[in-house]
Amino acid sequence: EMEHVLGPIRQQINEFGIPIEQSNPEYAAGQVEVNIRYDAPLIAADRVVMFRTLVKQLAAHHGYRATFMAKPFFEESGNGFHTHYSLWQDGKNVFSDGGKLSGKGCNFIAGLQKRMSEAALCGSATMNGFRRRQPYTFCPINTCWGMDNRTVGIRVIEGSEASTRVEKRDAGADCNPYLLLASDIAAGLDGIDQGLEPSEMTTGNAYEEESAEAIPTDLETAISLARGSDWLKGVMGDLTHELYCQQSERELEFFNDYMNNRVTDHERDRYLGNF
Repeated sequence: EMEHVLGPIRQQINEFGIPIEQSNPEYAAGQVEVNIRYDAPLIAADRVVMFRTLVKQLAAHHGYRATFMAKPFFEESGNGFHTHYSLWQDGKNVFSDGGKLSGKGCNFIAGLQKRMSEAALCGSATMNGFRRRQPYTFCPINTCWGMDNRTVGIRVIEGSEASTRVEKRDAGADCNPYLLLASDIAAGLDGIDQGLEPSEMTTGNAYEEESAEAIPTDLETAISLARGSDWLKGVMGDLTHELYCQQSERELEFFNDYMNNRVTDHERDRYLGNF
């Protein structure tokens, strides 16, 4: 029912030079998943920024409002930003061993797991971004990994030599793609360099894995972890790290100020008739 809008958008974005591999409706009303073809990290990040701008402009031209807000409606699925990684050397996919995940692919996963919590701010920098990070919402809440498992934070897709890859699933659609890709890649490459091994693979529901390492589900915790991470500061640089943390701190202060300086409808509904 949205094809009269999505068709022209898909066509015009392809013509602009952003290759769209697939688009399909998702769970929330008016929600659409779009897969942009893979490329080198900087090209991929540039395409994300251009894609968002073009979608908003083209939707407005058709009388619609497009948003990449992470959680527009609490009762509906949020908008995620899933990144797919493979590592190539001499024309070969290093993550693939006969179409199965290789040892270096496992090392990459372990590196992602090690840094997911302290780098969570790169995937969600606002209060709203963390409203999406809740159990049973198709958004991960821990560092579990698994094969084609959509409850985990890190999903492995096996197949051909070329298509075997690692998907990281925690970021929101409103993320800064440059900082997200930089921190993810740095973490994964550290895992390879250090020969890290991932946790045991999750084969069931990752939301029920009580022993799994949790990742932040609130902005205040994510800021604290990012602030305390010398590793993240090294990846981002001192100035960018400071400015980015300050930005999220302002968002947190703005939200808290809003909530603490007014009486909400929820309070009136709950207390007005009871006291």
